[in-house]
Amino acid sequence: MAALARAYTDFAAGNPALYDAMFSLDNGLPFADEATPAPLREAFQSLLAPLADHTHPDEPGLFVETFWAALHGLVTLTRAGRLPTDRVPDRLTLLVNRFVPR
Repeated sequence: MAALARAYTDFAAGNPALYDAMFSLDNGLPFADEATPAPLREAFQSLLAPLADHTHPDEPGLFVETFWAALHGLVTLTRAGRLPTDRVPDRLTLLVNRFVPR
C-alpha cells in the first residue's frame, strides 16, 4: 500500500494536467455507480485488492473510497501550497499505517 500511495502522489506531481482531467474536472462520468465505465471500475479494483484484507466485510468500497479521498486531499492541498511538499512521505506513511496496520 505504501508503494501504491507513493505511485499515486508521484503520478499527480508529475502529470498535473492529466491528474486534473482525471480527478478534478467534471468529465461527466458516473463514479461509484452501476453505470460507471468498466475501466474506472477496474482502476478502483486496483485500490481495493491490496486493501481488501483490512476493510469491513460489509463495506469494502466505503473503506477504499475513504483511502482514495485522503490521497486525493493530500495531493490537492500539497499542489495548492497548503501543505509543505517536503512532508509528503511522512503524510503517506501516516495514512498507510492508519489504514493498513502492521
